[in-house]
Amino acid sequence: MADDRETAEKILLYTGGVENVMQAAHCATRLRLVLRDPKKVREAELKDLPLVKGMIESGGQFQIILGTGIVNKVYKEFTALAGEGAGDGTGNGAQIEAKGGNGIQRISRMFGDIFLPVIPVIVASGILMGVRSFLTGSGLMATDSNWYNIMAILIDTGFSFLPALICYSAAKKFGGSPILGFVLGLMVISSTLPAAGAVGKGNAEPMLIQLLGITFKLTGFQGSVLVAIVGGWLTAKIENMCRRFVPNVFDIILTPILTLGISLFVILFGVGPVIHVVEAGVVSAFRMLVQLPFGIGGFIIGGLQQILVILGIHHGLWVIDINFLEEMGTNMYMPIRTAAVVGQAGVVTSFFCFAKDKKLKALAGSSSIAAWFGITEPAIFGITLPYSVTFVLGCIGSAFGGLFSALMHLSATGMGVSAIPGYLLFLNGGAVEYTLVCLISAGISFVLTAVYIKKKGI
Repeated sequence: MADDRETAEKILLYTGGVENVMQAAHCATRLRLVLRDPKKVREAELKDLPLVKGMIESGGQFQIILGTGIVNKVYKEFTALAGEGAGDGTGNGAQIEAKGGNGIQRISRMFGDIFLPVIPVIVASGILMGVRSFLTGSGLMATDSNWYNIMAILIDTGFSFLPALICYSAAKKFGGSPILGFVLGLMVISSTLPAAGAVGKGNAEPMLIQLLGITFKLTGFQGSVLVAIVGGWLTAKIENMCRRFVPNVFDIILTPILTLGISLFVILFGVGPVIHVVEAGVVSAFRMLVQLPFGIGGFIIGGLQQILVILGIHHGLWVIDINFLEEMGTNMYMPIRTAAVVGQAGVVTSFFCFAKDKKLKALAGSSSIAAWFGITEPAIFGITLPYSVTFVLGCIGSAFGGLFSALMHLSATGMGVSAIPGYLLFLNGGAVEYTLVCLISAGISFVLTAVYIKKKGI
C-alpha cells in the first residue's frame, strides 16, 4: 500500500500536479492521463520509479505502463490524491474524451474504452470453457448431467449475453444511459429472433415481417460485436436527442420508450443486417488468411499482431475470437495470438538472462513474468520497443510460431487468455502442438536477442 501511494504521489508530481491532470483512467496495464500541458511531464524521473515499466504518448493520452494488478491500486491512490477532476473515483476509470490523434487512434480508443470493462467476463468465460472441455472430453463429467448444466450456467451466460454487455458499455462510452444500452442488447439477441448463424446454416428460418409492402427477413445478432457497439451508440444519441424536446414531466416515460423503440427499429430494419454482413466479411477474410497454404497466414498474423498492441487496437480483434467460437465452436486465432505474445516474452526473458545492467535485468524479470501470463505491454514499452531492434526480433519469432500453428490447424476451445494460462484451452487436446508454438516463438526470439545483447554489450 505504501509503495502504491508513494508511486501515485510521484506520478502526480512528475506529470505536472493536480492542475495539469485533466482526466485519468486505467486499462489492464496502463494509467492513462489527459494532460493540459504534456511538456510539464518529467519523463526521466518517471522512468526511475520502481513500479513504472515504461511510457507512451498516444492520441492525446499520456500512458504509464505499470502492469496488471498494480495499475488498479495505483489508480485508486492517484485519483484520491488528484480529486474528482482526474477520475470517477470508482476504480474502473473515468471515460477519457481526448480529441487528439488520427482516425485509427480515435477508433482504437473507442474499442479500448468499450471492451475493457467487459474483458474480465471474456477471460473468465474463456478459461472455464477450456476446463469444461477437458472434463467432458476426459469422461469426468457427462454432458447430460446436472453438473454440466450448472457449468453451462456459469460459463455460457456471460458469453451468450456478451452483445448486451458490450451494448451497455458502448452506451456508457457515448454518453447514454448504460441500462438502456443493456436492454437494447438483450432485445437484439432475444430468443424470439432466430440467430443469424443458424439461419445462415439452414438450421432456422428468418422471421418474416411486412412493412410498406416490403418483406423483411429478420434475424437476431447473437455473437455480433459490431452491431452491439452501434446499438450502444444509437441509444446514447437517440436518448440525448429525446431529452432536448420531451417535457420533463414525461421524460421518465417517453424517453426510454422512444429510445428503445427507435433504436430497435433502426437495428432490425436498417443498419443491423448491413453491419452483420460487414462483420461476417471481416471474419471470413481473416479465416481465409489463417487458412492460406503453407502457414503463410499464420506467419503474417503472428508477425504483425503485437504492432496492434502498440497502436492500441488489439481489443477490436475480440470480434474475431467471438465469431470463430460462435460459428465454428473453436478459435484458430488464439494460438496465433499466443505466438505473438510469447515472442515478446522470449525477448525480455533473454534480457533477464544476459543483460548486465541490474535495473534493466530487474525490469526484464517482471516484464517477462507478465508476458508469459499474456500481458506484453510492460515488455513492449519498457524494453523491446526502446531497443527497437529487439521488438522486431520478437516479431520474427512470433511469425514462425504463427506459421507452425497455422500448419497444424491448431484451434482453442475458448478465448480471453494466452501464453501459460492458455493451456487451459487445450486440456482436451492440442497441448503438445501448443507447447511447440510457444517454444518456437519464444526460442527464436530468445536466441536472436541473446546474440544482439552480446554484440551490443548491453
